[in-house]
Amino acid sequence: MKVNRILALLYRDFLIFSRVKWRLAETFYFPITTILIWGLFSIFMGRFAVEAGLIVLVMNIFWNFAYTAQNTTNMSMLEDVWSGGFRQLFVSGITATEFVIARLLFSMIISLFLILVMSIISYYVFDVSLIIQKFSIFTILTFITMISSLALAVIIAALLFVFGREYGFLAWTMLQLFILLSAPFYTVDILPKPVQYISQLMPYTDVFESARNLITTGTVSSNLLLRGFVISISYLLISFPIYYSAFNLARKNGNLVKLS
Repeated sequence: MKVNRILALLYRDFLIFSRVKWRLAETFYFPITTILIWGLFSIFMGRFAVEAGLIVLVMNIFWNFAYTAQNTTNMSMLEDVWSGGFRQLFVSGITATEFVIARLLFSMIISLFLILVMSIISYYVFDVSLIIQKFSIFTILTFITMISSLALAVIIAALLFVFGREYGFLAWTMLQLFILLSAPFYTVDILPKPVQYISQLMPYTDVFESARNLITTGTVSSNLLLRGFVISISYLLISFPIYYSAFNLARKNGNLVKLS
């Protein structure tokens, strides 16, 4: 793995990203306007139940952050597939590791900038003071969310290698299922009993539960944060073996060539 190749690929992604207008709109316009919409909703709900409005707003911050971290990684990869440049990248000497690491770094930069913007808007426009008051916990939840989303992005990349470009829709649909099973606006016990066991294994469940507890009680269990961290790291650790196995399989059966 060579750093100069990763940096070159990272620079290339920034150039493409800045010139593709729909990518800019998808990455910044929709998340920011979503925060504004739910922020105004939280103000309205303040007349009835302050905590309910805050829960919806804060959950949407983490939801949009998770989506951007995961989706930006996979969309950068799909851009290579759709443009026909996928094969040329690997012919040029880019390795599977460099290919994915560059995209993860690119995604981290974009998504962290986005959550910074969303947090500033939430704090100064909608007076979500817990962002500052509980900054350390908020940072930990951001880190867990980012690790989980990047791990999911690597797994989706592996699925694209195996199943081909026809499954590119996984880049913007798979996270929705994970969010659904992670109980963002409701407690896990609302779900059917068999689904509750699955929910406990979702990487975002502890993030959402911690954020809700932070809003309703002002405290978060250290055990909950630790479990969320362990699950997110576990996803990351299993994602790369899956990625390399899928890449090698796609190279052997010709699917890698078909992606171009």
